Amino acid sequence: MQTRNKYNAQGIDVSHWQCAIDWPKVATSGISFAFIKATQNKINPQFLANVKGAKAAGLMVGAYHYMDDSVTTVDKARAAAQVFYQAIQAAGGVNVFDLPFVLDYESNKQNLSKAALTANAKAFLDEIRRLTGVTPMLYTYPAFIGNFSGLSDYPLWIARYSNQAPVDASGWKHWDFWQYSDGQVGGTLPNGDR
Repeated sequence: MQTRNKYNAQGIDVSHWQCAIDWPKVATSGISFAFIKATQNKINPQFLANVKGAKAAGLMVGAYHYMDDSVTTVDKARAAAQVFYQAIQAAGGVNVFDLPFVLDYESNKQNLSKAALTANAKAFLDEIRRLTGVTPMLYTYPAFIGNFSGLSDYPLWIARYSNQAPVDASGWKHWDFWQYSDGQVGGTLPNGDR
Protein backbone atom coordinates (compact mmCIF):
# COMPACT_ATOMS: atom_id res chain seq x y z
CA MET A 1 0.00 0.00 0.00
CA GLN A 2 1.07 3.57 -0.52
CA THR A 3 3.00 5.60 2.05
CA ARG A 4 1.81 8.85 3.63
CA ASN A 5 3.10 12.19 2.46
CA LYS A 6 3.01 15.75 3.76
CA TYR A 7 0.15 16.64 1.42
CA ASN A 8 -2.29 14.14 2.93
CA ALA A 9 -5.12 15.79 4.85
CA GLN A 10 -5.11 15.03 8.57
CA GLY A 11 -8.13 14.23 10.67
CA ILE A 12 -9.23 12.60 13.90
CA ASP A 13 -11.73 10.05 15.04
CA VAL A 14 -13.72 10.64 18.20
CA SER A 15 -16.29 8.92 20.37
CA HIS A 16 -17.89 9.45 23.77
CA TRP A 17 -14.51 8.69 25.37
CA GLN A 18 -13.29 12.20 24.51
CA CYS A 19 -16.29 13.80 26.33
CA ALA A 20 -16.79 17.46 25.36
CA ILE A 21 -14.51 18.48 22.48
CA ASP A 22 -13.31 22.01 21.78
CA TRP A 23 -14.02 21.85 18.05
CA PRO A 24 -12.70 25.35 17.20
CA LYS A 25 -9.38 24.36 18.84
CA VAL A 26 -9.34 21.15 16.80
CA ALA A 27 -9.84 23.17 13.60
CA THR A 28 -7.06 25.66 14.45
CA SER A 29 -4.65 22.77 15.11
CA GLY A 30 -4.71 22.02 11.37
CA ILE A 31 -7.14 19.11 11.48
CA SER A 32 -9.47 19.22 8.47
CA PHE A 33 -11.84 16.34 9.13
CA ALA A 34 -13.33 14.15 11.85
CA PHE A 35 -14.87 10.71 11.85
CA ILE A 36 -17.36 10.56 14.70
CA LYS A 37 -18.59 7.39 16.36
CA ALA A 38 -22.33 7.21 15.77
CA THR A 39 -23.38 3.81 17.03
CA GLN A 40 -22.54 0.56 18.76
CA ASN A 41 -25.90 -1.14 19.35
CA LYS A 42 -27.36 2.31 20.11
CA ILE A 43 -26.68 5.93 19.23
CA ASN A 44 -23.55 7.27 20.89
CA PRO A 45 -24.60 9.91 23.46
CA GLN A 46 -22.08 12.49 22.14
CA PHE A 47 -22.73 11.85 18.44
CA LEU A 48 -25.22 14.59 17.63
CA ALA A 49 -23.33 17.25 19.62
CA ASN A 50 -20.05 16.23 18.00
CA VAL A 51 -21.47 16.37 14.48
CA LYS A 52 -22.93 19.82 15.16
CA GLY A 53 -19.72 21.10 16.77
CA ALA A 54 -17.40 19.75 14.09
CA LYS A 55 -19.55 21.15 11.29
CA ALA A 56 -19.74 24.56 13.02
CA ALA A 57 -15.94 24.60 13.27
CA GLY A 58 -15.70 24.04 9.50
CA LEU A 59 -14.46 20.46 9.58
CA MET A 60 -15.49 17.79 7.11
CA VAL A 61 -17.43 15.11 8.97
CA GLY A 62 -17.92 11.37 8.65
CA ALA A 63 -19.69 8.85 10.88
CA TYR A 64 -18.80 5.32 11.92
CA HIS A 65 -20.41 2.29 13.50
CA TYR A 66 -18.42 0.03 15.81
CA MET A 67 -19.39 -3.60 15.13
CA ASP A 68 -19.13 -5.34 18.47
CA ASP A 69 -19.09 -9.01 19.29
CA SER A 70 -22.85 -9.20 19.82
CA VAL A 71 -23.25 -9.16 16.02
CA THR A 72 -22.93 -12.81 15.09
CA THR A 73 -25.22 -13.16 12.04
CA VAL A 74 -25.99 -11.28 8.84
CA ASP A 75 -29.47 -10.47 10.21
CA LYS A 76 -27.87 -8.82 13.25
CA ALA A 77 -25.45 -6.99 10.95
CA ARG A 78 -28.35 -5.60 8.92
CA ALA A 79 -30.12 -4.60 12.16
CA ALA A 80 -26.94 -2.79 13.26
CA ALA A 81 -26.92 -0.97 9.91
CA GLN A 82 -30.50 0.15 10.58
CA VAL A 83 -29.47 1.63 13.95
CA PHE A 84 -26.55 3.40 12.25
CA TYR A 85 -28.87 4.78 9.60
CA GLN A 86 -31.22 6.09 12.32
CA ALA A 87 -28.26 7.99 13.80
CA ILE A 88 -27.41 9.44 10.38
CA GLN A 89 -31.03 10.57 10.01
CA ALA A 90 -31.06 12.04 13.55
CA ALA A 91 -28.01 14.14 12.64
CA GLY A 92 -29.83 15.66 9.69
CA GLY A 93 -29.51 13.01 7.01
CA VAL A 94 -26.98 11.78 4.50
CA ASN A 95 -26.22 15.24 3.09
CA VAL A 96 -24.86 16.50 6.43
CA PHE A 97 -21.85 14.21 6.02
CA ASP A 98 -18.86 15.00 3.83
CA LEU A 99 -17.00 11.70 4.19
CA PRO A 100 -17.95 8.08 3.61
CA PHE A 101 -19.86 6.17 6.26
CA VAL A 102 -17.67 3.60 8.00
CA LEU A 103 -17.96 0.15 9.49
CA ASP A 104 -15.35 -0.27 12.25
CA TYR A 105 -14.82 -4.03 12.50
CA GLU A 106 -11.88 -5.19 14.57
CA SER A 107 -13.01 -7.75 17.16
CA ASN A 108 -13.91 -11.44 17.12
CA LYS A 109 -14.35 -12.61 20.70
CA GLN A 110 -17.10 -15.01 19.57
CA ASN A 111 -14.54 -16.82 17.38
CA LEU A 112 -16.63 -16.53 14.24
CA SER A 113 -15.19 -18.03 11.08
CA LYS A 114 -13.59 -15.79 8.48
CA ALA A 115 -16.55 -16.53 6.22
CA ALA A 116 -18.97 -15.35 8.93
CA LEU A 117 -16.97 -12.18 9.63
CA THR A 118 -16.88 -11.40 5.91
CA ALA A 119 -20.62 -12.11 5.55
CA ASN A 120 -21.45 -9.85 8.50
CA ALA A 121 -19.29 -7.04 7.17
CA LYS A 122 -20.75 -7.38 3.68
CA ALA A 123 -24.32 -7.42 5.00
CA PHE A 124 -23.72 -4.22 6.98
CA LEU A 125 -21.88 -2.43 4.16
CA ASP A 126 -24.44 -3.47 1.54
CA GLU A 127 -27.32 -2.32 3.75
CA ILE A 128 -25.75 1.08 4.39
CA ARG A 129 -25.12 1.53 0.68
CA ARG A 130 -28.75 0.60 -0.02
CA LEU A 131 -30.11 2.95 2.66
CA THR A 132 -27.88 5.96 1.94
CA GLY A 133 -26.94 5.63 -1.72
CA VAL A 134 -23.32 6.12 -0.62
CA THR A 135 -20.59 3.48 -0.75
CA PRO A 136 -19.32 3.05 2.82
CA MET A 137 -15.83 1.96 3.83
CA LEU A 138 -14.35 -0.63 6.16
CA TYR A 139 -12.08 0.30 9.08
CA THR A 140 -9.80 -2.36 10.51
CA TYR A 141 -6.15 -3.01 11.29
CA PRO A 142 -3.45 -5.18 9.69
CA ALA A 143 -3.71 -8.14 12.09
CA PHE A 144 -7.50 -8.34 11.54
CA ILE A 145 -7.82 -7.58 7.82
CA GLY A 146 -7.01 -11.18 6.91
CA ASN A 147 -10.42 -12.18 8.28
CA PHE A 148 -12.08 -10.57 5.27
CA SER A 149 -12.18 -11.61 1.65
CA GLY A 150 -13.99 -10.25 -1.36
CA LEU A 151 -14.63 -6.82 0.22
CA SER A 152 -11.98 -4.81 -1.61
CA ASP A 153 -14.65 -3.08 -3.71
CA TYR A 154 -15.30 -1.09 -0.53
CA PRO A 155 -12.75 1.60 0.35
CA LEU A 156 -10.37 0.90 3.24
CA TRP A 157 -9.49 2.88 6.35
CA ILE A 158 -6.55 1.08 7.93
CA ALA A 159 -5.11 1.56 11.43
CA ARG A 160 -1.34 1.17 11.65
CA TYR A 161 0.37 3.20 14.34
CA SER A 162 3.78 3.60 12.77
CA ASN A 163 5.51 5.26 9.85
CA GLN A 164 5.69 1.94 8.00
CA ALA A 165 3.11 1.70 5.23
CA PRO A 166 0.49 -1.02 5.59
CA VAL A 167 1.05 -4.03 3.34
CA ASP A 168 -1.40 -5.12 0.67
CA ALA A 169 -3.91 -7.46 2.27
CA SER A 170 -7.11 -9.36 1.51
CA GLY A 171 -7.43 -7.80 -1.94
CA TRP A 172 -6.81 -4.17 -0.95
CA LYS A 173 -3.88 -2.57 -2.76
CA HIS A 174 -4.30 0.92 -1.28
CA TRP A 175 -5.89 2.74 1.63
CA ASP A 176 -8.22 5.71 1.43
CA PHE A 177 -7.60 6.70 5.06
CA TRP A 178 -4.68 5.67 7.25
CA GLN A 179 -5.00 6.04 11.01
CA TYR A 180 -1.30 6.31 11.77
CA SER A 181 -1.56 7.56 15.34
CA ASP A 182 -3.53 6.86 18.49
CA GLY A 183 -2.53 10.22 19.98
CA GLN A 184 0.44 8.65 21.76
CA VAL A 185 2.17 6.67 19.04
CA GLY A 186 2.72 7.38 15.37
CA GLY A 187 2.73 11.10 14.73
CA THR A 188 1.83 14.67 15.49
CA LEU A 189 -0.87 17.15 14.53
CA PRO A 190 -0.28 19.44 11.54
CA ASN A 191 0.69 22.28 13.95
CA GLY A 192 3.30 20.03 15.63
CA ASP A 193 1.30 19.22 18.77
CA ARG A 194 0.58 15.68 19.94
